[in-house]
Amino acid sequence: MKKGGATLPELLVSLGIASILLTLAFPGYVSLMNSHRLAVVSNELVLSLQLARSEAVKRGKRVTVCKSSNAMTTAPACDATAPWQSGWITFVDEGSAGVKEPGDTLLHVSPGSAQASIVAVNFSNYGSYLPSGRSQGSSGLPNDTIHVCLAGAKRKIIINNVGRVRMEAAAC
Repeated sequence: MKKGGATLPELLVSLGIASILLTLAFPGYVSLMNSHRLAVVSNELVLSLQLARSEAVKRGKRVTVCKSSNAMTTAPACDATAPWQSGWITFVDEGSAGVKEPGDTLLHVSPGSAQASIVAVNFSNYGSYLPSGRSQGSSGLPNDTIHVCLAGAKRKIIINNVGRVRMEAAAC
């Protein structure tokens, strides 16, 4: 009478084959996860910029996206010393440009990503959209290219002179 189950050598061979397959698949999985993280961070920033533009036109008021070191708290504020990857907020900017004041309406909050590197030049502290839909960075210029890098891959978020946002892939 034969008993069911596998013998010890059969289990060891199966375990060896499984470990070889995992070793081959793991680098591809890591690359896939990094690509996904880069897409999430880039798309979140593009979403915030597009939301700011559409709300500025709809409300007839300046709407700003600024970097924040406390974006996920109950009272987030703009922080010029924080890096973009620490998070950002989108709000109706009715007072001083690029400053979240008590009367300003908060529209969107993003936690950012500690794994990414986000660098902007003209939008170094904040980017605003005027009621006309045109953009204006903290340097006063209307256009910028924001570089989002993660694990050697890059997405460039390009804001043109009239405020239109587009994205393209690149290498860090």
